[in-house]
Amino acid sequence: MILCILVVMNYRFITNTIHEMLGLFTLLLFIMHNTLNRRWYTAISKGKMDLLRILKAFTNLLLCVMMVLVVITGVLISQTVFASLSLSDNILIHELHILFAYSGFILIAIHLGFHWNELFGKLYHLLKIDRTSSSFILLSRLASLFIISYGIYASFTRQIGSKLFLQHVVTDWAATPSLIGFIVDYAAIMGCYVAITYYLTQLVQKIRS
Repeated sequence: MILCILVVMNYRFITNTIHEMLGLFTLLLFIMHNTLNRRWYTAISKGKMDLLRILKAFTNLLLCVMMVLVVITGVLISQTVFASLSLSDNILIHELHILFAYSGFILIAIHLGFHWNELFGKLYHLLKIDRTSSSFILLSRLASLFIISYGIYASFTRQIGSKLFLQHVVTDWAATPSLIGFIVDYAAIMGCYVAITYYLTQLVQKIRS
């Protein structure tokens, strides 16, 4: 799903048809993910609502809203799958589609950061990696520092802020040598939000304990 998101975010290197079809496939994966984790919705009002749980719930619900808005605006500017419903000459809808897509992109990264231990805890155990060892801690922190630093740099070069504030900018094609380069940059941007969320979560848990 993450790979699909990284590819579908770049309109230049895929045709419009692939962009729309891959977007629908990503939506299907998103629906499947929520269906598999539907118990979370029934348990959202149960138990104690501390700060982290509130933030997780807010992130998840806002992400669902962003996905719905991405789909609605996507349908309205569709050139292939929903061409009969298209309002493709409406610049505002195009910009709103970009805004919702990039907001969802960041929220997905934050969601991953909240659940990093759950996602990779079993993998570390399977690979018999000692997360408490000084070498692992040092390497993981150095890797996180690099990803955060490069992610911040890529955020500026890819004009993420302009896309989030509805500023119509010329797309960064000149700064994009290849699809691989685009994926690397956007993976770093996503990793930046994942790492920051993860470490802030760890900090809050330490303060709370």
